[in-house]
Amino acid sequence: MGRIAEALKRAEAERERLRGAQGGSTSLLDPPITPQHDRPKHNDDSGDDAEISVRSPIAADEGIHESIQPFYDRSSLISEQYRSLRTRLLTQNPQGEHRVLAVTSAIPREGKSVTTTNLGVILAEIRHFKVVLVDADFRRSRLGTLLDAKPGPGFADLLKGDARYEEVVRPTAIPNLYLVRAGETSGRSAAELLASQRAGAVIRRLQTDFHYTLIDTPPATTVTDVGIIGQMCNGVIMIVRINTTPEPLARRAVRLLKVNKVPILGCLLIGRADRGMASGYSYGYYYRYYHKDVSDSNR
Repeated sequence: MGRIAEALKRAEAERERLRGAQGGSTSLLDPPITPQHDRPKHNDDSGDDAEISVRSPIAADEGIHESIQPFYDRSSLISEQYRSLRTRLLTQNPQGEHRVLAVTSAIPREGKSVTTTNLGVILAEIRHFKVVLVDADFRRSRLGTLLDAKPGPGFADLLKGDARYEEVVRPTAIPNLYLVRAGETSGRSAAELLASQRAGAVIRRLQTDFHYTLIDTPPATTVTDVGIIGQMCNGVIMIVRINTTPEPLARRAVRLLKVNKVPILGCLLIGRADRGMASGYSYGYYYRYYHKDVSDSNR
C-alpha cells in the first residue's frame, strides 16, 4: 500500500479512536496546546487584558462566506482544529520571524482557498499579528468572494505594473487581516508574471510588512505556478482530501515540489465527518508523518 494511502488509513483509524475517547468527537488532532504566542498576556500599565482578540458570535449575513468558521463561531470544532494548526506553525517558528507560506493541492476543488482563508482568520486572532492573504490562483480566484471583498486591482495588476502596492493590499472586515485579490492578467502568462523580478520584490515587501503572508496557489499538478511561488516562500502546505485525492496525483505533486526545491512544511488532511455532525468536515494536520513518510519521491 502506498504511503499516502497508509497515511489516510491511519488518520481514519485515529479519528475512530478519538471518537471513542471523546464521546463521539471527530477531531483528528491532539488536544490544542497553547504556545507562548497564543497565551493571553496581561499588561498592568496599559490595561490591555489579552493578546488574543475576542468577538461575539455573528449571524451568517455579513457577506463573508459561511465556510469561514472562525469568523462566525470561534468555539466550533473546526475553529479549534485550525488553532491546533496555528500552534504547529508557531512552534515551527520559535523566533517569531515573518513568514510567507503557500497553500496548494494536487487537484482542483480540494478546499485550499477555504483553508487559506480560515487559517488567515485564526492567525489574525493574535492581536499583535498582521496577516495578509494573497490570491495567486489567477484562473480560479476565490479569496475575494469568501471575504466579500470589493472589486479592485489585485496581484496580477501589481505584477504588470498597472497598480500600486497600496492599492492592492486592502483591509478586510476582520481585524488584522488584509487581502490581495488575484486581479487581471489581461492575457499575460501567469508563469511569466510570477517569474518576474517584480514578483520577488512584492513578496519580500509583504514579508516585511506582515507577520504571516498566506498565498493561495493553483494545484501543483495542473500548472507550474506553485513551483515558482514556492521558491519565494518559507514553505508550502499541501491539502489532501481523504477518500478523494488520488494517491498517484498527490505523490506527483510532492515530486514536482521537490524537483523545484520547494520546502514542504506538511500535509493537511481534510475529510468528511460522519453524518449527523453539525460541522461538515474535520481537519487534521500531520506534519511529522507527512514529512517522514510521504515526501520521499523515490518510493
